[in-house]
Amino acid sequence: MAGPGTASAGVGGGGGGQQVTAASNLPANALLSYKRTWWRRVAPCLAFLAAFSTAMALLLVWSEAAALRRQAFDANMTRDYVLYSVSMDNPQLIAYIREVHFKPTTHQEFLNATQTSEEKYVASLTQNKREGVYIEYISRIGAMSSTAWLDSNLNWRGVLILTDPRSFFEAQKSSRNSKTRVLHSCLSTDKVIKEITYHQESEVQVTKLGEGPNSLVSSDESLPTTRLKCFPLYSVLLAYNVTTLDYLSLDSPDIQDGQVLDTIPWEIIRISVLSIRWSTHHSTTETKNLIDKLNSRRYKLVETTDTGKRIFIYSTLLKI
Repeated sequence: MAGPGTASAGVGGGGGGQQVTAASNLPANALLSYKRTWWRRVAPCLAFLAAFSTAMALLLVWSEAAALRRQAFDANMTRDYVLYSVSMDNPQLIAYIREVHFKPTTHQEFLNATQTSEEKYVASLTQNKREGVYIEYISRIGAMSSTAWLDSNLNWRGVLILTDPRSFFEAQKSSRNSKTRVLHSCLSTDKVIKEITYHQESEVQVTKLGEGPNSLVSSDESLPTTRLKCFPLYSVLLAYNVTTLDYLSLDSPDIQDGQVLDTIPWEIIRISVLSIRWSTHHSTTETKNLIDKLNSRRYKLVETTDTGKRIFIYSTLLKI
């Protein structure tokens, strides 16, 4: 009996050893399972943090690059460029103005052809000539054209040069002569081509406020700054394929001492009637210098309009 009991005890002892081993392995398996569960929970958070950090780093780099580009853009927008190496009669320049910048009218809108006092005087000086040729330069927002009536009623044609973008688009949609061209540009005060920053001024209108005083109201407080090319007048004339003008109108507060007129090769260009806006802030000496300068070119002052335009006529047209 002792043998079997002993054997039984031996067998029982062996089973107890396996249970002890299984019990000792249980905490290790549980720890491994816990680590795996913890990693599954933490891994998405770590991936999110890594992606977020990468995105923020890229955004910071992009912001710095954008700031540098903006600074370069601002510097470019405030810098004027002058092409000294390009002459006024350069064939490539002439073709560039004619093919790229000259825009025909599209006849989408009715042309306001009310005759101005200046046009009435010009028509009288030219004896109501038909099919005349003009160049009109306007760099004042809201200024009335002094060629619309001539264009519409006497079939004149020419180039209308405008610095204001909105005035340019309005003129392009007008029903002017099909041979008339509209140019968004400024006239250079030197015999070189320039590119400048054009600070568009806000339109100012007078509005009646009940019984109170009039107030100045700006219709656009923040109008965009644009880049504008300035061509010599002679280059524009060559692009339009004319060297003889019946009428040249310069309506700009920016023209100082007739600097645009100094760029004209007078031995080549012939202008019958010339009008220039001359501000009242000019001194008597400055006004006399302008008149003397044009007198030396055989132009005589014949009229000063109520709008501040001084009209000159080539001396051969004067009645003696």
